[in-house]
Amino acid sequence: MSGVVTLIKEDHQKLESVFKKLEKAEPPEVPDLLRQVQEMLVPHSKAEEQVVYPAIKSIVPDESSDVDDGLEEHHHVEETLDQLLASDPGAPGVDGLIAAMIGEVRHHIEEEEEQILPAFGKAASNQQLSELGEQFTAAKEQALQSLQQA
Repeated sequence: MSGVVTLIKEDHQKLESVFKKLEKAEPPEVPDLLRQVQEMLVPHSKAEEQVVYPAIKSIVPDESSDVDDGLEEHHHVEETLDQLLASDPGAPGVDGLIAAMIGEVRHHIEEEEEQILPAFGKAASNQQLSELGEQFTAAKEQALQSLQQA
């Protein structure tokens, strides 16, 4: 089982590949791509909030305010995503909203990968990272099931 930092970065890379498609998409393709983003992003965020963020706060207290900012970003992006999923993909302003959401997620990923995760990776033991990886994966699966049942 990979450590939690590796798993998070792998999710980020998969999400980025969908973002690239979404940025080039024609309106009829947008709803399916937004659902893909939702099915990747929401479980990832929920698992970070349940498993990873509390661990980071306890192991690297200096990162607490950045973690709190990340939490706010998660909630804002999920609201934007819900708004986009309820919108007509060809409506005025939808492309701007998509661009804004992608920009916010990329900013969030950059902060996690350049500041929070390296500090956490250094401070946590390999065993902690591995155990958190298992918990993160389980929490993601549970969140995806909840999302698909909604």
